[in-house]
Amino acid sequence: MKVCIIGAGVVGSYLAKRLSRENHEIAVVDVNADKASQLAYGYDILSVNCDALSVNCLKKVESFELFVVVTESDEKNIAIATLLRSIFGKKRVIVRVSNKAFSSPPVKEFLGCEVVNILSETVQTVLSQIKYPFAHGAVRLESEGIVILKYLVSLNDFLAGKRISELKSVREEVDFTIVAVEREGKVIIPKGESFIFPEDRIYIAVKENRVPELVRALQIRSEPVKMVFVLGYSKFTEELLSVLSDFKGIKVKFFSPDRETCESVSGKFPGVDVFHGEFTDVELLKEEGIGNSDLTVSLSDDEETNILASILAKKLGTKKVCSLILHPEYENIVESIGIDVPLIPRKLLASKVYRQLSRKGFLEVFELSDSLEVVEMTVPKKFSGKTVSELRDSICGLIVAVKKENETKLAKGDTVLLSGETVICIEKRK
Repeated sequence: MKVCIIGAGVVGSYLAKRLSRENHEIAVVDVNADKASQLAYGYDILSVNCDALSVNCLKKVESFELFVVVTESDEKNIAIATLLRSIFGKKRVIVRVSNKAFSSPPVKEFLGCEVVNILSETVQTVLSQIKYPFAHGAVRLESEGIVILKYLVSLNDFLAGKRISELKSVREEVDFTIVAVEREGKVIIPKGESFIFPEDRIYIAVKENRVPELVRALQIRSEPVKMVFVLGYSKFTEELLSVLSDFKGIKVKFFSPDRETCESVSGKFPGVDVFHGEFTDVELLKEEGIGNSDLTVSLSDDEETNILASILAKKLGTKKVCSLILHPEYENIVESIGIDVPLIPRKLLASKVYRQLSRKGFLEVFELSDSLEVVEMTVPKKFSGKTVSELRDSICGLIVAVKKENETKLAKGDTVLLSGETVICIEKRK
């Protein structure tokens, strides 16, 4: 597909490089000639140096099909999207914003394009750690009522050393599917004879309303989050604190080395305990009980500081750490050094882009990990009447669920598929 990315910052550059490697025709528009030309120099990307607020500028990329607007200014992004929709009649436009007002339903309806609020999306990732404290990640298929949970198997875990087929009796108690296994850097789409080993990261699909039953059935240790440490201030921090301050039963402690920031946060969020000090002040962190905290979130604009603060917090005893990661060069090392949940805003936007790029026959695409995606597709006529077990690898890697008569059910081996039904699958990214 011909994709035009407007804005060659961190997010725009990440998308351009990734999509170029996947053989899409890419153009990058930016007023900064150096930024755009650097991308064109290293990749097969068209560099367009002009101001996208100009109609003459947008005429240069008029032939492109999908537009992703990711400049640093919300107002500029909205204005560019309006030009693309009203003057050029473009139907496929994705706009990144940070301001809640710009992502409200009336604005989305007025613009007629997909508006992605990166702040809200990132905060939702943190909130999933509170809702599912035993998991290292969660992908919600909201319209289906299904959640896919990422879980790290420990040595003494009920699941450790078992074949997936041995879990049949547990699945009769609560319906779930292990849809993928990450092991030593490789991803496996498992079969019944596949083993689960300690240190495996497994992805479990289950109906969202049955997660508590799943936790009990698999004997997963899960304790509610009662104390959260928030380290550092950025635009993401205020969004998170505004949500956390409404939670009952959760103690929130905020730390910043900047006195003015502390005073501002204290005034806006009276229910949050505010501390003036460095993130690396071991004595202060110990004194305030970081060793008893359930979750520490590092959210400053300096990701090196976020990473160091997260490592320190984990060493001091916090159960789980989340760290804001803005640049790609840090992405591949964070989990290996003990950061449980990297918060990567550009990936949240990328998943929206991939939905628009989904190949023919697929309705939606959700990014589950670097090498896995969740896709929807329609059952072809030639497979009608076949069971899920008969069609393994014929339709997709693994069929997770089937939409039947306005209800989505997790798929079993003997589930019969009919022509025109929609199935939700796990695929390895090509």
